[in-house]
Amino acid sequence: NLLAAADMVGGTQACIDYTLDYLRTRTQFGKVIGSYQALKHPIVDAYTRYEQARSHLYSAAHCFNEQGTGEIAVRMAKAAADVAYSFAADRSIQFHGGFGFTWDCDAQLYRRRAIWHAAQFGDAAFHRRKLASLLF
Repeated sequence: NLLAAADMVGGTQACIDYTLDYLRTRTQFGKVIGSYQALKHPIVDAYTRYEQARSHLYSAAHCFNEQGTGEIAVRMAKAAADVAYSFAADRSIQFHGGFGFTWDCDAQLYRRRAIWHAAQFGDAAFHRRKLASLLF
């Protein structure tokens, strides 16, 4: 789960970078689409979720060998990374429009990877259920 969370956090950053590159270059109605507020806010939300997931990942890597605390930290990292990756990939597809669903756009690859990771070793809801029994 720790390695999966690390892969998901890295994928989230790559997805955000890919989307930002598109938002900076695509023009519509004579303006760069990244200048529209409706697109700025969701990408900032994706970035804050990425930062949260990255912080959980670093914490989990730091206390991985500790009994009890390590399992809690790893489950929290996997849950946070799952949410961040899914959100960033969904926004990437949405911002690319109809092109985002095609095989030619990498946005759909990020979403497929996020779905695959969620299916491996449990998704965010699974890890939150396990965390509830560990914490309470």
